[in-house]
Amino acid sequence: MRTVLALLTRVFQILNASLGHWWRNKCRPVLIAARPYWHRLKFLLHCFKFETFGQRCSLAGPVRVLGKTRIRLGQHVAFRSHITIGGHGLLEIGDHSVINDYCIISAYKQVCIGHHVMLAPYVYVLDIDHAFADKQTPISQQGYETAAVTIEDGVWIGTQSIITRGVTIGQNSIVAANSVVTRDIPPNSIAAGNPAVVVKHR
Repeated sequence: MRTVLALLTRVFQILNASLGHWWRNKCRPVLIAARPYWHRLKFLLHCFKFETFGQRCSLAGPVRVLGKTRIRLGQHVAFRSHITIGGHGLLEIGDHSVINDYCIISAYKQVCIGHHVMLAPYVYVLDIDHAFADKQTPISQQGYETAAVTIEDGVWIGTQSIITRGVTIGQNSIVAANSVVTRDIPPNSIAAGNPAVVVKHR
């Protein structure tokens, strides 16, 4: 019995070594090289969700579009996975921009994202907020206030940051992780904190 077990173990080790070598050197590189094409094909299967789009856009995983958001994309826009887009307004995303995993974009009025913008995972971009001016009425019954959000070209927004309504983030700026942007950020700035303030200029 021990001899049979030892023989089976040896056969398994040989198969594992040979198949592992084949996977690492033959199959895996092919799959990695094919991934961009698969993401582009996935995008084409979901292209009905977008009003207009440019060439070579890609989609890595599920993107939920809630409401009647009009979405206009430039060229080479990359969506990662588990992204949620909601609202009844307009969302524009420029060329070569990347929307990473688990981002939420609310476009009830208008959200404009420029060219070469990077949104890290779990970023919230919200152009809407609850109205709360009337102290006699429950906030849940006061409706909403909306204001357009603009993220200009070359901006990098760190993970778990929140961009609130009416904000403009200037060109080539950086928003640090876990920041809450409640006011405009000038171009070529590095902002951090809650609420986010400019801590450095590039």
